[in-house]
Amino acid sequence: MRVLAIDFETANGNSASACAIGYALMDNGEIIRSDEILIKPHPSVGYFNHGNVKIHGLTPDMVRFADDWPMVYWQIKDCFRDSVIVAHNAMFDIAVLRSINELYHIKMPDFTYVDTVSISRVIHPQLINHKLNTVCEYLGYELDHHHAGSDALGCIAIILDAMEIYDTYEINELLDVMCMKQQHYINK
Repeated sequence: MRVLAIDFETANGNSASACAIGYALMDNGEIIRSDEILIKPHPSVGYFNHGNVKIHGLTPDMVRFADDWPMVYWQIKDCFRDSVIVAHNAMFDIAVLRSINELYHIKMPDFTYVDTVSISRVIHPQLINHKLNTVCEYLGYELDHHHAGSDALGCIAIILDAMEIYDTYEINELLDVMCMKQQHYINK
């Protein structure tokens, strides 16, 4: 089974205000596709909050000519097929995904997902915290934090580290050995 790491950035506090997605698709321990795609937020939630801009650096001008979520999803939807989704603080990214899909009436297939925060806590309990930048620094992965593409690759670095430690490159086997519970994204 493949692993798809995702990371969203939002324009404001509304979970449907996605303005970027980063993703990295891994199969058998090898990254086969990755990118960061800007998203033009839906007009109903498209205002940019100063605090969000300060975190990720994305501005309205940068996404003015970007595709909206349905077009972006069309470009990457095949990555979700036969994949376990991973994200750091997955509840946030899954909430964004659910919100933008509901906003645009997109029905995507159900899938399972796991939080790389939980994985990092199991494999590196000695760390002072398990923020993505802390874990990536420990792993020697040079993270460009809050840039969605880099954050997604940081999640893959955590998965690869766990796979090395547990000597398996099959995600379901890894999660079983680690006694990690997968969550389920189910369309409502």
